[in-house]
Amino acid sequence: MLMVVQAQHYGVSGTTYTDHRPFISRYLRDGAYKPALARLLDISRTLPPSPEMMDDMATCYWNLGDHQTAIKLTEFMAKDIGNNPLAWGKLGAMAISVGDQAQAEVAFENTLKSSPNEVKALANLNRIKTFARNSHRTTVLRKIAKSQKFTTADRATAFNALGRIEDEAENTKAAFFNWKKAKALSPGTYNAKAVDAHVEEQCKTCPVFESTYDSDTSGTRVVFVVGMPRSGTTLVEGILSRHPDVGTIGETTALQECLDQYRSHIGLLGTWDWYKALSEEDAKALGQRYLERCSNLVVSNLPSVLVDKTPLNIFELGFAKRVLPNARFVFMSRHPLDVGLSNFSTNFYAAHPFSKSLETIAHMTRAVLRSAEDYQGKLGHAFRWQSYEALVSSPEPQIRALLDHLDLEWSPTCLEPEKREGLVRTASVTQVRAKINTGAIAKWERFNNEISPLMDALGGWEWIEKWTAKDKTFAVY
Repeated sequence: MLMVVQAQHYGVSGTTYTDHRPFISRYLRDGAYKPALARLLDISRTLPPSPEMMDDMATCYWNLGDHQTAIKLTEFMAKDIGNNPLAWGKLGAMAISVGDQAQAEVAFENTLKSSPNEVKALANLNRIKTFARNSHRTTVLRKIAKSQKFTTADRATAFNALGRIEDEAENTKAAFFNWKKAKALSPGTYNAKAVDAHVEEQCKTCPVFESTYDSDTSGTRVVFVVGMPRSGTTLVEGILSRHPDVGTIGETTALQECLDQYRSHIGLLGTWDWYKALSEEDAKALGQRYLERCSNLVVSNLPSVLVDKTPLNIFELGFAKRVLPNARFVFMSRHPLDVGLSNFSTNFYAAHPFSKSLETIAHMTRAVLRSAEDYQGKLGHAFRWQSYEALVSSPEPQIRALLDHLDLEWSPTCLEPEKREGLVRTASVTQVRAKINTGAIAKWERFNNEISPLMDALGGWEWIEKWTAKDKTFAVY
């Protein structure tokens, strides 16, 4: 039987928080926020508060979904303990994630008062309101981007922000130049052969699952929202999170962690060799482990329907279905040229190395689509192909169909995802606070010349037309 690893209990005594912090840090690295917070609250009863203690408590509350308490603790650190620029920066990041742009702006401005070259604060302010090309802060960003004195991460952030500024000024060539510079500074290598091998094994090995569901409807049902990054997964998460029966954990590594744990436990080396080895007993244990991992990301109990919005979980839907038989799946389909442009213009830095070039973006796009087409035929009624264009063009009928797919009653609150509570951890953090709109459709057209390598790598205009025809067939529900 698979042994499910539980969170370890770390213990130590000490007269200062410095003595305790290494053990709290291990809890935090494990994602064990509930036991970490319980230990912190015990420590706080006997030791005087310190910035480090409050910072760790804020981290726990934040990751458990109590964002207001986390913000209050961070605000106290920023204001009352030495006007700490790091705390101001953290407060700004928290505020922008929960949609409080006014508080975020104040926090980032305070960061810049003591650290005028703090590039993350500059970049975030630029996201709230784009700087003018001739502004002082744009000049600072240009100096940071060109200077070898700054880290590659800071320089990449500066170049990306400059790209946004040029884009706003409709200087498409200059915008693309800066985005390309940002990508060149980003680490990581995309392994196209490994991705192809993974999808090939999926197509050969993954079975056709029965359309029936487990008769036990108690507990939490999971909805996996997947697709290319920047395809509209955060929008769907926002729509669903407005439903009274739905909660979300955002993007998480929980599913991949469960698979990696199992493969490591029995010494597997391939991509799909887990399938034949996985017993019913182990499948149930892994499903429970996944839900336990998710429970560490919320303060209260798990909701009846839980959204896991991790786009590239697309490659592991067979495993998800195996360990969570009642799971449902929503694949987001957005125009490949808009998705490609958005990935290239987003500063992922170390994440998503496929986004470093237009050619590798095209490769990942085609791999994701191939995986989705295969799962569509094998997951049956559990799988929904959701057109992004249809969703933003005709929200109500599409949302009704989406909720019906998830066996959820209609709720008009789902028409207002911009009113969602809680944080947004993704690159869509500013866009999701806007009402559902069609503003992101056909953005690629302004960059038609710059993205020609993307179009060629996808397969040319003929391939785009075939994708468009397919997407339209799934827009009718």
